[in-house]
Amino acid sequence: QVCPGVTPPTGAVKVTPGHSPQDLALARAHGLPLLSVIADDGTLRPPGGGWLQ
Repeated sequence: QVCPGVTPPTGAVKVTPGHSPQDLALARAHGLPLLSVIADDGTLRPPGGGWLQ
């Protein structure tokens, strides 16, 4: 499916396996790593924390 406003189309998609059962299934089907960037105390941790803090 072509997304309006994306020229040229890149084929890139956003996949958020921690927030969507469909995205989790897609990530598992393609062997994508599951990353957790939020620590138990609510702070960001690597790989998401370094440049965002």
